[in-house]
Amino acid sequence: MKVSEAALLESGFSHADLQKLNNNIANYGGSLDSVVHDLANRFNASKWITIAAFIILALTLMLAPVDTSITLAATLAIVLPFIWYLTPAKLAYRSWRYRRLSINSEPRQ
Repeated sequence: MKVSEAALLESGFSHADLQKLNNNIANYGGSLDSVVHDLANRFNASKWITIAAFIILALTLMLAPVDTSITLAATLAIVLPFIWYLTPAKLAYRSWRYRRLSINSEPRQ
């Protein structure tokens, strides 16, 4: 899948977002395609971590004592924002959405 700046702009990326991606490429190397791919994978990982955390919290609320549930809820309120901050959530979501839409629109052979 070949990624272009024009295609990213059409899919919802802003010029500031593209500048961030290009700065990342300049600092760490790679290509626009690899950066979008990596961000989409990071979004998927963060999404599944968050879903698993909330499932565990729901089970804890149903089965564990109140003290344990409150402690877990407070821990998740502190930890999950850090996970989403380290993943640049907005860019990661846009990359994931772009990749999902572009894969679905590619012709099958």
